[in-house]
Amino acid sequence: MPASRTPSRPVAPLIPRLALAGFWAAAVLAHLASGPDLRERAWPMAYGLLEALACLSLLLRAWKTSGAERTAWGFLGASALADTANLALAALAALGLPPPLEGLTSALNLATGALVVVGVLSFPRPRERRGRGKRQFLDSLIFATSLLLLLWVMGVQTSLRSAGTGMGFRVFLAYLNAALLGGGVVYITSGHLGRARGAFGWLAASALAWLASLTLWTLWGLPPRVNREGWIVIAGLIPLCQGLAAWTPHSVDGGDPRTEGPWRFFRSLPYLPMAAGIAALSWILAWRPEAVTRETFGIFLILVVFLVLRMLQAIRDLQASNTHLEQRVAQRTQALERAQETLLRTERMNTLATLGAGLTHDLNNLLGALRGSAELLHAHLEQGQEPSRRDVQRIIDISEKASQTTQRLMNFGRRGETPRGSTARDIAEALAASREIMRMLLPDTITLSLGIDPATCPALVETATLEQVLVNLVSNAKDAMPQGGAVAIRLFSGTTAEGASAAILEVSDTGHGISPEVQESIFDPFFTTKPEGKGTGLGLASVRALMRAQNGTVDVVSFPGKGTTFRLAFPALP
Repeated sequence: MPASRTPSRPVAPLIPRLALAGFWAAAVLAHLASGPDLRERAWPMAYGLLEALACLSLLLRAWKTSGAERTAWGFLGASALADTANLALAALAALGLPPPLEGLTSALNLATGALVVVGVLSFPRPRERRGRGKRQFLDSLIFATSLLLLLWVMGVQTSLRSAGTGMGFRVFLAYLNAALLGGGVVYITSGHLGRARGAFGWLAASALAWLASLTLWTLWGLPPRVNREGWIVIAGLIPLCQGLAAWTPHSVDGGDPRTEGPWRFFRSLPYLPMAAGIAALSWILAWRPEAVTRETFGIFLILVVFLVLRMLQAIRDLQASNTHLEQRVAQRTQALERAQETLLRTERMNTLATLGAGLTHDLNNLLGALRGSAELLHAHLEQGQEPSRRDVQRIIDISEKASQTTQRLMNFGRRGETPRGSTARDIAEALAASREIMRMLLPDTITLSLGIDPATCPALVETATLEQVLVNLVSNAKDAMPQGGAVAIRLFSGTTAEGASAAILEVSDTGHGISPEVQESIFDPFFTTKPEGKGTGLGLASVRALMRAQNGTVDVVSFPGKGTTFRLAFPALP
């Protein structure tokens, strides 16, 4: 069997990444070990070669990808190409050769920054929720403006003024490009922090190296022969990080949500330069107010405008979230109400089925009596006897009783379809009218007693609700007494747990009782102790739901082997 090969996809970009890093490290060591004159000649060539390698890496990544990602890598490659051309012009100027066009160097500097910013912003972004893109755009503007403010209050304006108009514009433009690059990276990664672990992380490091090298240059007073300085090696990190970004094996389509945990710190990244810039400005206002210029206040006011816009956007987002939450709550409430209605309707169908079973037994008895009366009448006719009025009346009475029995079941079903509140009546009257329904549920081996205290406080109840509650409780009592027993229903005045007056309805049986462990769950939907196919687990759950709809309560008292009592409290009329 041939040996299995391990996947080699991550190995391919590892070699050029090591080559880029190794070339930069060798250039750094050679620069630091050389004298000032050799540094001035060697470093531009090393930097130009490193920039050319980064340009090739970026263009190669653009060639291998497609769609919006290809466009983004293409812009980054064009930016590196413009910087390479600018370095070539600088090398020609060092040899005494003027540039072919006046202002070409400044144009290439502008193109370098503009292309890299456009490249970063061209990367594909996941589809955002409404308002999220605006928040990220404002965060990126706050980040870029904060960087400019921080650099300005650190004393950059002094170096720019002493350096002359042309050099000052170039340095300011370089700072603006670097700040915009950082803002672009923040815009791309702020909503998807997992993306910062790949190419965007290296692009952010490139922007940081860009800012660091420019800051050191200005703080050193903008020396014209900068290649002699040791810190110039930091500038080599700019093309190095861009080249490493091109060779990152991870896709830039989106970050893995599971990797965002360690990057949560970067959610506050857009505001760190702002805090540092405001702190530095406060220090200058306190100790050196004369150093604060109109340009400083101009940048600060722009930052304040962006912060106000961000605050307004946050308020709109909060209002939109509140509206969305209220809509979700309303939808969930409606869904719960529909589910409860379905639950009650299902249990009522089960109740009708239970009543139908009892009705079948009663109708069978009535049909037997009807058949006996008809056979007796037939025998009299065969014997030549005239049918007596009593025999005919007996058949009529049995038929009427059968009709009343089926009518009770039909009325029970119709009341379940009537609007709530249309059949409300006094609980004592409703309970007395429900006696025949309860009797239909019980076999002859179970006795039924109904006690109504005349002094019971008045309380209104839905007739259909009371019947369904009683049918569920009496059916459970019947199942708890397979060998026979007694069911007692009592109505009397009492109080609720809060001490309010109420009509108390108790349904007791002499069955096997309920254990304390089972009592904790009997009102839960779909909980049942009956064998499979014998119960739905919705009976007592519907009892509790129906009692809540009546603003009432239901409790249970039971002991194994001593029967069960359900206590229902209906609020009394004021």
